[in-house]
Amino acid sequence: MRKKVLQILPMYDPKGEEILRRGADVVYTDRYDEDHLCQMVQGVHAIVLRAPAKITRRIIEAADCLEVISGAGVGVDNIDVLAATERGIPVLHAPHLNNNATAEHTVALMLSLSKMVVAGDRAMRRHQFSARDGMRTMELRGKRLGLVGFGRIAQRVAEIARQGFGMQVMMYVRTVDERRRQRAEELQVQLTTDLAELFSTSDIVSLHVPLTPETRHMVNRDILDRMQPHALLINTARGGVVDHDALYQALKEKKLAGAALDVFDPEPPEPLELFQMEQVITTPHIGGLTREATEQTAVTVAENVLKVLHGQKVDTVSNPEVFQDR
Repeated sequence: MRKKVLQILPMYDPKGEEILRRGADVVYTDRYDEDHLCQMVQGVHAIVLRAPAKITRRIIEAADCLEVISGAGVGVDNIDVLAATERGIPVLHAPHLNNNATAEHTVALMLSLSKMVVAGDRAMRRHQFSARDGMRTMELRGKRLGLVGFGRIAQRVAEIARQGFGMQVMMYVRTVDERRRQRAEELQVQLTTDLAELFSTSDIVSLHVPLTPETRHMVNRDILDRMQPHALLINTARGGVVDHDALYQALKEKKLAGAALDVFDPEPPEPLELFQMEQVITTPHIGGLTREATEQTAVTVAENVLKVLHGQKVDTVSNPEVFQDR
């Protein structure tokens, strides 16, 4: 008997959808309100979803034969992993496949801000060529880049910044162990456990941490007040890491010179005064959505869902403990 898969919203590449349809009976919906999904999960063996859709505890409890849930990409913050674990349901994702894509987007935002690309484009579209008289861009060579986080994306950004631009790089970690120390030496970067030091001494700060209760609004008014007036902030991690109201006030008071945001809280975001500021660049969470990364991610997600439905274990599971009794 073929298993039944509920697909909520399109996958990031049609090749993943083709693989799912070959291996299972796929039911598609582009509605993701909780009441609707509680009805749709009846008789479903697997769920594949992408943000902004969410799988809540109530939806999981409404399912009668659910065997696996998978996000369509890297994150699982839109899935109640605890509720799934209590039911013995593995929650899959596709980590690391968009690392280079996100790192390159981070660097693109860093260049766009420091070289005033968007501001210059806006001036030209308004036929204000003379705006160049008041524009002074910033060279990256020799500047300090502060990276909040030490994951693979942050490390790739560090490589590009060091090797490509000759920047000094400081990376924030909560603890320093021998493995991190050795990797930092390889990257030729400095480690710090002092977040305030990183923000106060960096010319550019880029965020690369997951959204957790500990990291929510870690970039708040207090930490923003420590930035240098010429400094720039980049966020390609998760929107909730930054207090957007605090960022707006800090920019308004010229505590920092600019910000580039690819992620928001919530998504899609509500209209904010922040988005109307000339010194702010925004992109709609496209950091990891290269053609190469989306195809590989969609294919991996589809293949792994089918593997679990056929009784196989996979490595890309956020709650591996559910496999212990299988």
